[in-house]
Amino acid sequence: MWVHRRRSGSRYAAVVLRTLLSFMAIGLALFVADRALLGSGEDATPVVVTRERVDEIRATLLARIGREPDETEIARLIRAEVDDELLIRAARSQGFDLDDPVILRRLVQNMRFAGADPERSDADLFDEAVGLGMHRTDPVVRRRLVQRMRLLIEAQVQDPSDEAVRLRWERDREDYVRPERIRMTHLYFEADHADRAAILLEELVAGGVDPGDPAAVGEAFLLPSDQPLQSRRELGDRFGADFAARVFGLPDGRWSGPVPSAYGVHLVWVREREPTEMLPFDAVRDRVRYGLLAERRAEVLEGALAGLRARTPVRVADGAGPG
Repeated sequence: MWVHRRRSGSRYAAVVLRTLLSFMAIGLALFVADRALLGSGEDATPVVVTRERVDEIRATLLARIGREPDETEIARLIRAEVDDELLIRAARSQGFDLDDPVILRRLVQNMRFAGADPERSDADLFDEAVGLGMHRTDPVVRRRLVQRMRLLIEAQVQDPSDEAVRLRWERDREDYVRPERIRMTHLYFEADHADRAAILLEELVAGGVDPGDPAAVGEAFLLPSDQPLQSRRELGDRFGADFAARVFGLPDGRWSGPVPSAYGVHLVWVREREPTEMLPFDAVRDRVRYGLLAERRAEVLEGALAGLRARTPVRVADGAGPG
């Protein structure tokens, strides 16, 4: 349920009404998905996650994060895998595995790669692949079925109205800001030349040398000396987070340093600074709308999956739950 700040006026009341009607439509969409798209009877065949599969998930996580995963992390992946299986079953119940051109092309390619007679038709090869059960095991086919069911369910959500988008922006406008940005000039030196950088800094400060003076010269570097306006995060992406934090704390209009970075050390002149700015609605309208639409689609998808989970048995090795 949306949480809106209290406001007066008929426009707000009208938008609230439209929002309520929208949620009624979403509820209806979930009912339609449950009855028409996902079948009306309970699937008696359980989804089974074996001990071997749990061990594979654990090993995959270990390789990815570089440490032994905890049970919550493992359960999250098991939950995602179970949800995919439920969507695949729902897609098969609609015959999507037999009428999709992407799946047909994939299975025909598999058959031809396996050495099928080049004179045989695509339709013949597809029928043979289905007879061999390839449409049930091929990972590309399974991903395609998940994708089709997700799109089918999420398509029940309509694009939010401009009024609803504006209300969401008004509620969360603190999230839509342009962060502080700076424009700087830097002179680079290798890390073992920090003493040379310190000596040059004294000369630049004593001589009143600005960034455009030919005397303001460092060593060769892969990034330009003059850097455009950028946020702390953007600067950190280029030079390292510690460098960005230090530079944003420097005074404007004079040489400072040496400041260490991921590459070496730098002398820095902050040339311009723009403060944090709250962005107007027109500048972020699309961002807010896409975020609101994605949120509603996620709710509809989760509602459909909840219905599937409720009527399909799930068995995980050692009693570990799917999430």
